[in-house]
Amino acid sequence: MTACACCGTETDDSGAIDLDLGLPPGVRSPTLLAGGNVLLTDDAAYARCVLPVELTGDLELWFGAWMRVDPDDARHAADSWDGPGYASLRFTGTFAHDVKPWDGLRGAEVIAEVREPDDLPEYVQHPLLGTTWDRDQVLSGYLVELPVSIRQKLPGQWSIERTAGLTPHVLEEGLRFAGPGRAVFVDVRRAIGTSAEKFLELALEGAPSVPEDQQFLVRDGVELRHALWLTTTSEGVTRHEFHGHVARFGEMLVVTCVHDDPADHAWARHVLNSARFRRVTRS
Repeated sequence: MTACACCGTETDDSGAIDLDLGLPPGVRSPTLLAGGNVLLTDDAAYARCVLPVELTGDLELWFGAWMRVDPDDARHAADSWDGPGYASLRFTGTFAHDVKPWDGLRGAEVIAEVREPDDLPEYVQHPLLGTTWDRDQVLSGYLVELPVSIRQKLPGQWSIERTAGLTPHVLEEGLRFAGPGRAVFVDVRRAIGTSAEKFLELALEGAPSVPEDQQFLVRDGVELRHALWLTTTSEGVTRHEFHGHVARFGEMLVVTCVHDDPADHAWARHVLNSARFRRVTRS
């Protein structure tokens, strides 16, 4: 367990995440055998196996992924699946998927075998095995709800924490992360030659007036970090809004958090504080 420095919330980001990659590309209306774990088509056969990918932060990503195998091997596996012969199954074939963010995985030679009699066969030879991959780089590409918090890559050099339990949605004006009682809207804005001060001034034109204790402005190196917050009620529904900005020369990140529980103000502040800009340097 780790505690957030700004809000004190304890989070556990270790463990395992299950992601199913779906049917192999191009497969339509296959014959399903072995409880749906063996597929036969007119010209190919597949076995469903588990690929455990090790990520940083003591996290594992478990893919349900298909291997293309010899049709005779697939039929033998289907016949053995629910019997004593299952424990000795071993598959040799090629990986059937493209998996982001990696390139060149589809068609790679792979091997899988049964490790536990109650589990799917597990890949024991695969290009992704034997390496610990960066969790944020890998998981940022999956626009699904995750049980752990990650650093989400944004357009350009920006990134921000995507809190556990929030599902990302791509919008024309940016990204939205949403879950029960919480939502985050993130937008990257650019204006060549505009100072951080001017950028923030423009962003705050027309902003609601709030008391001094419902806003802050701090300088963090070359950046200005600003936020204001307020509570609104519409049609009997009360919600809390936190409008944050991180401005620097030529760029600004707009972070808007909306939450139902007033205690989530600390969470909203944490999200804004997590925003980072990674400067690209010449090597």
